[in-house]
Amino acid sequence: MMLKDLVKNSNDIAVNSVTAAQLFSGDVINIAHEPHNGFKARLNLPVYQRPYKWAPSDVEALLDDLKAYFTANTESIDSQTKPLLYLGSVVLHQVTNGSETILNIIDGQQRITTLQLICMAIATKSGNSYSLPNMLYGSPSSHERIAKNYQWLISQSLPEELLSLELERINFTVVITQSEDEAYRFFETQNTGGVRLSGPQVIKAHHLRAIPSEIQNNFARKWESFNYLDGVVNRLLKARRWQAFGFKHVPSHRAPEGVKKAIVKEFAENMGCKNEDVAFSRGAQIKSLSGAISQQLVDGYLAKQPLNAGINTVNYLAYFNQLYHTLMVEQSQPYLEPFYSFYNEVVLTANNSDFLTELFDIAILLYVSEFGTEHLNEASFWLARCVFSIRLFNEKTVREDSISSFVKNYPLLDWITTAYEHKQLVAMLQNFERDITPDNIGISDRDGKPANGVKQKFLKGYAEFFNILIAERTGNQIAQSFDAELKQGIKSKLAEIKEKNVQALRECFA
Repeated sequence: MMLKDLVKNSNDIAVNSVTAAQLFSGDVINIAHEPHNGFKARLNLPVYQRPYKWAPSDVEALLDDLKAYFTANTESIDSQTKPLLYLGSVVLHQVTNGSETILNIIDGQQRITTLQLICMAIATKSGNSYSLPNMLYGSPSSHERIAKNYQWLISQSLPEELLSLELERINFTVVITQSEDEAYRFFETQNTGGVRLSGPQVIKAHHLRAIPSEIQNNFARKWESFNYLDGVVNRLLKARRWQAFGFKHVPSHRAPEGVKKAIVKEFAENMGCKNEDVAFSRGAQIKSLSGAISQQLVDGYLAKQPLNAGINTVNYLAYFNQLYHTLMVEQSQPYLEPFYSFYNEVVLTANNSDFLTELFDIAILLYVSEFGTEHLNEASFWLARCVFSIRLFNEKTVREDSISSFVKNYPLLDWITTAYEHKQLVAMLQNFERDITPDNIGISDRDGKPANGVKQKFLKGYAEFFNILIAERTGNQIAQSFDAELKQGIKSKLAEIKEKNVQALRECFA
């Protein structure tokens, strides 16, 4: 649906990707990629808006972003295929005043004003001209800041590449609503932790714009088919950032604005410039004694691989969205029935921790993207032994920061991505050791009652799945022997699965 159609209903919000040139011209018909019919809109700063507050240090930060973009790889990258420079989202309230359509700026004043000041300074230095909106600033403090920042810009030495700044190469996500209340609710949810516009929704327009116009609609429909994208992107963000070398912080789920910024940085700003759909995959070249050579490849994308803007990132997200659907939701592959049973009975039911479930999901998505699903049953049991050691080690609750601390101290995700083959990874996982805290896992030594229902519930479900007897045992007794019994229980369960598979094959050929 086009932007013009979206804003017909006052309850609707239109979200689209535009260039700075389009935003400054207010040509909403062109923004919607429709033929021009004379409908124009004017950017306006409402009198009730807060003053312009950016200091020279803020202007310098934006200027540095422009310098980095317009001076990087100018000889090796075609400007037509290079992704646009993304400067975030802008919230606008659309009103009609007679024959004139006005777009009141609700959020984005600081960036829009500063970008205009940069254009004015460039025009003064180079003689180039820009078509800029005629916005009025009523606040005396705004006048003072604008004059100060303009003089600072004039005093700066700008690289030659920036003196020919192209507004067509700068990208915003524009949100337009015909309801002023809705516009401010949208602005408030963006800045106080709401979820009206999630990180994946912000990056959608960024990547669709990088796709050739003749196939944009196909990929837009593909994106709309992603049913689990928010959860998948959150898991991929952690998979990409939680690594031993260059470990990066991921904001808490209690700070959704921080999470959104991290997603935009990881999946929009930190993109490659090549217009190529590159799928890195694990492969092996096998040479027989006769000299024959064969190749073994795992189809798909690697979770931590570098990405290009546009088709590459859309297909990457489509792959992991489908993988999540197949493994955690649909669960329709018969040979993975043991994995499904374990996931449903232990990970989802007995575990009772969203943080641990998410870490397990991350490990599984990483594993399958690296090695495929042939040995997933075995891998999932040994991966779970590491992941759920957090539950058995902690005395009481598993907090969000418990997960990031564990991954930093025990680089489980790196073990998956650095192992050359499945057997090597399993050996690493089997060698993992961590003490079990006796508190709250069995019958209390003191009064014979369970001290922590959540922890004991998990232990009971975990033990039942692997046929480990823990009834009538104290916490100390369980702590001393449980891990050894768990290792043996995993091996016995795998042998049982193998025997069932053999029996099924015999029945097929009987």
